[in-house]
Amino acid sequence: MVDARAPGELLLGGWARSGTIVGLVAAVDGEQVTLFDPGERTRTTVARTEVEAVPAGAVTVSVSVDLPVPHGIDEHSLRRWIASLTDPHLRDRALAALTESELDEGAALPSVRVDVRPVESGSVCLCGARTPAPAGAELRCTSCGRLAVGAPVRP
Repeated sequence: MVDARAPGELLLGGWARSGTIVGLVAAVDGEQVTLFDPGERTRTTVARTEVEAVPAGAVTVSVSVDLPVPHGIDEHSLRRWIASLTDPHLRDRALAALTESELDEGAALPSVRVDVRPVESGSVCLCGARTPAPAGAELRCTSCGRLAVGAPVRP
């Protein structure tokens, strides 16, 4: 049995809006709710009455970049390099540091492609658990209790 989310219920890991701020529900403490915007790495705490749940859909995000890499490069170094290419702020800082040092800026040049598509089936939770669910479903994750969502529903 799937434990569906009640309309308007705020679950940890769900998306919500307060004014112009949209973030993940990171804490619900009585009449206070903390939203965390993972893209901007900011958080805000507001009154529960100022927060509205926002529908979400499960997607697969693929990041790809073509790079010349040496044999034996470790995964940690490769992930950090890709992260610096993916985040415009980090890329700009790396480019500035290389330029200031009068070094070739080539390491900051490769372009990254981001592909977003709906998950093929089931719901997805931040903890990584997958549960069978139809597109558009919003339910309590059976593994951790956070919000798990199915693929987006096309209008």
